[in-house]
Amino acid sequence: MKSDLLAWVSLLIIVSNLYLLSSSRLASLIKGVAFQGILLGALSLLMAGHSASYHLIFLAILSIAVKGILIPFYLSKLVRGVKELRDANPVIGYSLSMFIGVVISCFAFYILQKAPFVHAFVSVFHGASAISTAGIGLFLIITSRNVIRQIIGFLVFENASFIFGLSIALYQPLFVEMGILLDTFAGVLIMVIAAKRILTVHQSISVRSLERLSK
Repeated sequence: MKSDLLAWVSLLIIVSNLYLLSSSRLASLIKGVAFQGILLGALSLLMAGHSASYHLIFLAILSIAVKGILIPFYLSKLVRGVKELRDANPVIGYSLSMFIGVVISCFAFYILQKAPFVHAFVSVFHGASAISTAGIGLFLIITSRNVIRQIIGFLVFENASFIFGLSIALYQPLFVEMGILLDTFAGVLIMVIAAKRILTVHQSISVRSLERLSK
């Protein structure tokens, strides 16, 4: 039963990735990445139930607090001052992005069957969600034209490392995960401050504003 729940939560993470690819509104992107943070907490709780580990329960609470609440809160504060609430002219259209996301997810399942480390994961869905989340996070970073979408891409990519880490979390000191979450929070906070500065100076969060700063 717990293995089935793990598979379903992992599948929901993959679906949330596709939702992020299909969203044009920044508010929807922030809600999507917050939901994904809560799903990661649920994944940790299910892993804790699978192994009766208080270590993973604490990690789940920490994950929900940082990824599901704190980071989305600061991103939402940033969005309030943004006029461009929708990315109307994406580098790649949303329908095509969704299709590419589905291809990445299917490829994740395929490559996992061939990988020698497949037994490190609790289930195939767990491993595939980690690989597809990494690929979609990179895709969001590369194809985004505004800073907030790139920050969200960074968060999604980091979520992939979190899913990978859950597979070996029982054999790591708790301070390792706490350090990773703290680094992620600090990194996103710095990016939010930088984006706020770009917004103040250029009245825009477009990546082109960063290009002008380098000239």
